[in-house]
Amino acid sequence: MPRKEIHNFTPEQVHDHIAQALVLLDDFKLTADERAHLLPHVVTILSSKQIVQMEFAPSGLALPHGAEQ
Repeated sequence: MPRKEIHNFTPEQVHDHIAQALVLLDDFKLTADERAHLLPHVVTILSSKQIVQMEFAPSGLALPHGAEQ
């Protein structure tokens, strides 16, 4: 089966994530080593996404006795 890769972010979005990470790191007094160590982690956090699956009840769903509509 052929595989298709879809990128999650555009280059512009990645640029924005890196820029925001640098702004956040500027709020702290960090050594160059600490900054270099934390930058990839901060970018990962900023670029992550949460996926939530929501279940919708089918219309005409019978409610238990005493449940409010």
